[in-house]
Amino acid sequence: MSGTGPLTGYKVLDLTQFESGTVCTETLAWMGAEVWKVERPHTGELGRYSIAEPGVDTYGFIIMNMNKKSITCNMKTSKGLELMKKLVKQADVLIENMGPGSIERLGLAYDVCKELNPRLIYAQIKGFGTDGPFADYPAFAPIGQAVGGVPAMTGFPDSQPCQPGVNVGDSGTGYLCAMGIIAALLQREHTGKGQRIEVTLQDACVAFGRANWEPYYNNGRVAPKRVGNGLPMEDVAPAGMYPCKPFGPNDYVHIYCSRHPGSNQFANLCRIIGREDLLSDPRMATPRSRYLVKDELDAIISQWTGQHTKQEAMDILCREDIPAGAVLDIDDITHDEYLVKRGVMTDVEHRQRGRLRVPGLAVRMDGNTVAYETSPELGEHNAEVYGGLLGLTEAELEQLRHEKVI
Repeated sequence: MSGTGPLTGYKVLDLTQFESGTVCTETLAWMGAEVWKVERPHTGELGRYSIAEPGVDTYGFIIMNMNKKSITCNMKTSKGLELMKKLVKQADVLIENMGPGSIERLGLAYDVCKELNPRLIYAQIKGFGTDGPFADYPAFAPIGQAVGGVPAMTGFPDSQPCQPGVNVGDSGTGYLCAMGIIAALLQREHTGKGQRIEVTLQDACVAFGRANWEPYYNNGRVAPKRVGNGLPMEDVAPAGMYPCKPFGPNDYVHIYCSRHPGSNQFANLCRIIGREDLLSDPRMATPRSRYLVKDELDAIISQWTGQHTKQEAMDILCREDIPAGAVLDIDDITHDEYLVKRGVMTDVEHRQRGRLRVPGLAVRMDGNTVAYETSPELGEHNAEVYGGLLGLTEAELEQLRHEKVI
């Protein structure tokens, strides 16, 4: 972000890898924070390289590590640990998403870091709560999603639970952690003290699924069923995907008419598709009664949507106050110039991969414009951080390289 970014001046010691933690620190970087991404010497973080392309940054690494500074450090060495402790003293935030017990074994537990820097915001992303029965269990996003209720609500009634197509667990946890960090920094302005923050994959997924407690209580405390493309809160129609020409795998439009009394959306839909006769059919009187003949109603609507492309259907319906959304795939979104104009998608030039269009910050703030930068080279900022900030000489840096500390 430009020098006017809301987090300009704050320094973040980033000990994260893969997605949840890196999304958090990338968000902070886009908002102006100076993020020092700590990686292993020579090999980098585990998500940087792949077996198929050793030495070439993966697309995932690029997408999740923009606007950061890369420093290398073997934290398992005494000199490496000492470097990290010096940076802890300089940092406003430390964040890690290592496996259970890893950060403690490295010698950077919260109590240690708090002693070094009482103002430090110490953030941890874990699979499960560190004070619970699953504290030592390993977890990735699909695990957190499974125990957070996501697959149980995803898929069709007659199919097995299904993982979502987006990483709710990882990215969602990262965003919640960023929110917690920003709140803790704000509180520090009043108290002068740092604090420890913990966000777990399970907790985040439970929070994102809060709407599912409505049908849970409505149905007498019975776990809601999977509803496919329907509305989880209530059995209503129309609510679902409808095919569009030219009938490719993603040529669908999602249509949902409000379930609330007094809405004219279903009447508008009947008028648009040329089936106003449905309005005199008692089976079509309410969202719930329509659900009982859902298959028949869906077939009628599909006859109309099949005459249009998904974008045409969306445009026609939305202009008549009928909520509808074309099913955009990743290629559609990548080439959506409006999203580029908004900054939701942005172009970056990577030294190995060339020009890439990738997702950017999804929050717009007046007076703040993100100056997007591609992900850093491994150890690109060693001299700047260790030399410029900690005062190490070039000879000292060379000795650390020789000893494979950095």
